[in-house]
Amino acid sequence: MITSSFFRNKKILILGLGVTGLNLYKALIKSKAIVYTWDDNLLVSKNISKNIVPKNFKFNQLDYCVPSPGIPTKGKDTHPIINLVKINNIEIIGELDLFQLYLNSSNDYLSGAVKIIVVTGTNGKSTVVTLIDHVFKKLNYNASLIGNIGKSIFQSKVIKNGFYIIEASSYQLETTSIFKPNLSLLTNISRDHIKRHKTLEEYATQKFKIFKNLTKGDTAITTYDHKIIKNFINKFSSKKKFDLIKISGKNKKNAFYYNNHSIYKDTNFIYKSQNPYLIGRHNLENISIVLALLDATKNLSPKSIRAINNFKGLPHRQEIVRKIKKTTFINDSKATNIESSIPALETFKNIYWICGGVTKSKNMNLALPFLKNVKKIYIIGYEKNIFIKSFSQYVETIYIKDMNKAIKDAFLSSKKHKKISTILLSPAAASFDQYKNFETRGNSFKKSVKNI
Repeated sequence: MITSSFFRNKKILILGLGVTGLNLYKALIKSKAIVYTWDDNLLVSKNISKNIVPKNFKFNQLDYCVPSPGIPTKGKDTHPIINLVKINNIEIIGELDLFQLYLNSSNDYLSGAVKIIVVTGTNGKSTVVTLIDHVFKKLNYNASLIGNIGKSIFQSKVIKNGFYIIEASSYQLETTSIFKPNLSLLTNISRDHIKRHKTLEEYATQKFKIFKNLTKGDTAITTYDHKIIKNFINKFSSKKKFDLIKISGKNKKNAFYYNNHSIYKDTNFIYKSQNPYLIGRHNLENISIVLALLDATKNLSPKSIRAINNFKGLPHRQEIVRKIKKTTFINDSKATNIESSIPALETFKNIYWICGGVTKSKNMNLALPFLKNVKKIYIIGYEKNIFIKSFSQYVETIYIKDMNKAIKDAFLSSKKHKKISTILLSPAAASFDQYKNFETRGNSFKKSVKNI
């Protein structure tokens, strides 16, 4: 747990007591801060804190208000308490900025013994941060993997010499202004969380905040094949003095270039794809980002490359669940939008594709070039029409709703096909119509597959 004397006697309101808010509450109490809380579920607040915000609370006494990432802080959906905080001119500060205040009071950070790596993007960020953490530990560095990946920032162990590796969501970045990583990594940007951010441009603006405070000696690593990223970087980098490393799967002139099977640095071969848990062009993009980071930190070596090849991958991301003769079952439940399903559709052959749920985009046409790899489509969940309308004229498409029935039918079809086949759960949609989250959905798939 991270604590600091900097927070002693600071009056701080925590808005929202989920995982992030709860762990922050514990850290601030241990730091001797004066902590007030509010959660829309009053039972949650009462079970955790005695200092629940009353009706006559004097907001002007606060030093900071820290909203949990899921709480909107602007627009018509702004939480009522945020509006009261704004009226009283109290600083609204996110967990990342609060962490920066801690760092600014830490001699280990100020001396350069501790470095901050932050990774954001629409797809691939969890794989990238976990792979970085895996490699650094194989290289015997002290490292702490925190943020949107599961362990909240203030729940982290204290690093005296080494790396904090942070996965940052657009929600977390929305409330940042002073957060200053040493190494900022952007994987890619596509349409996601539009209900919160309203437009793709606003969503991208939140992601680009990881570069906002970079100065001389800091490093930015970003993919460069996405138009919205390229336009921003071209404008932004001319005004800032930091090291910029570009990743591309199209232009060999960029610092790191990848094709369907290899990665090059300055046109020199450095890596060949041979990890069965990291197959596909999207993972070559992810590995290129990690190799660029290793190069920037002077850790690109045969040992670090061996560590990449020993990485076992993450659950729910093209996870190999089981093989029965010529049929392989793949759990890609983390694919919650059509863009994140495309890598699997591109990678595998003779696919029996299980998809469906709560869609984030009405444009499914992005998948059309890859339907040549699909034998049959099974739609689960309640939102079926968009999938049927988009795919049924190209591939046999049926609405089956129930995951278990879809798996059984797909397996029978694959056996009749008698060729190497893939039964792929890659929903291209969120899970909330049927499941608590993508993990629950993926675990349901794995359980059904193991019971065959």
